[in-house]
Amino acid sequence: MSYPTIGDVFGPAVAPTFAAKRLNLLALAPRALKGSNDPTTDTPRLPGPNSATSINAGVRQAGFAGLLIDQVGQPIFYAVHMNQTFADFVRSKQLTTKAAVENADANLELPKGAVELKSAWRVVSKGNVPSNYITVEASVPTLKRNGQLLEVDESAPLRSETVALLALHVVFIPEGHPEFVWATFEHVDANGTRDLAPAAASQPSPDNGLPGGVDGPVKAQDFVLYKGGTLASAANQFLTDAIMASSFDERSQTFLSGGNPLQTSIYRMFPGSKSVGAGTDEDEDIVDLNKSMASLFAQNAPNDPRRNYRLVGAIWMDKPERFAPGMKIENPAGMTTDDPAAIVAGEDGLSSMAMESFTQNSFVNCFSCHDTRVVKDLNGNVVLKAKKLNVSHIFSKFVIDSK
Repeated sequence: MSYPTIGDVFGPAVAPTFAAKRLNLLALAPRALKGSNDPTTDTPRLPGPNSATSINAGVRQAGFAGLLIDQVGQPIFYAVHMNQTFADFVRSKQLTTKAAVENADANLELPKGAVELKSAWRVVSKGNVPSNYITVEASVPTLKRNGQLLEVDESAPLRSETVALLALHVVFIPEGHPEFVWATFEHVDANGTRDLAPAAASQPSPDNGLPGGVDGPVKAQDFVLYKGGTLASAANQFLTDAIMASSFDERSQTFLSGGNPLQTSIYRMFPGSKSVGAGTDEDEDIVDLNKSMASLFAQNAPNDPRRNYRLVGAIWMDKPERFAPGMKIENPAGMTTDDPAAIVAGEDGLSSMAMESFTQNSFVNCFSCHDTRVVKDLNGNVVLKAKKLNVSHIFSKFVIDSK
């Protein structure tokens, strides 16, 4: 919460959907769809409810397409922070104007030690704050209906809400990896099992995208982001603009249908976060690391709420020397990350259930969206030329939001 935000570094005008920052309060925004750098060339990796085209359209249209909604009808909010090394780099290179970013050298890289943090939060009752989550007070924008769209009500006062951390992306540059290592963490229950959303029992079929090619409920029980009994074919779908607008109750700031909460239901398409092969087990190194951390917390900090989060996986370039402008960072079709020839290492089917909920079939991992290609709008107009800085969407967001 003390790290700089996009608004801190670039100015509040380029973070229009975020609540204004207030002393000791986390500033949050609604989480809308995120897409790739070049939407004109995207094709879905697997069949599914959300095409690359619909996702990219949601990113660039007005309103909040693809809002994630929890089981009580509350929209999920998010924050983006960077560490001081990242912020100092932006300022020292004078990348605080649209023109400066547009004209930055194509080979300019973020420095070793730069960190970008993306976090997802749900609103919880002030009278019943869960002890097994990291919770903070946050400034949350008020939403309103505008025809068939939702938007921030800039005339309404900010809401002070208690929010609980669901998931966290930790994106960092160690020695020799200017492409970032992309790691993601999610909340777990008392048994150490991830409880945001269930995982499919088998890998998705290339024919229809369903687990093992068969439709049916993913799980019987409810999760934070999944309604028990929801069919796989009905899950991982975002609500249309019209449904969101018509079901949004401005007084309670929740989504309702027939007086009951309206939610989206999410499940993990790649159960082991690997997109190639039939295996469904998590990487043994991830399992062992999580067990080790759980043991350390139990021995040394049993009441620390951080013990209730686990690493889901990480992805990076196994051959970072190939990192270059204009690069789509991916392995050849059918190649596993364990192949000696692989460019990408780690979990190549890695998604955060709270941040890439609807994009799992189209953009199967972080590098599906984060690369060094030209950044274009839906009409094919160039927003940013190909450059290494494009791997972080902080810069393209700054340019797009700068009017």
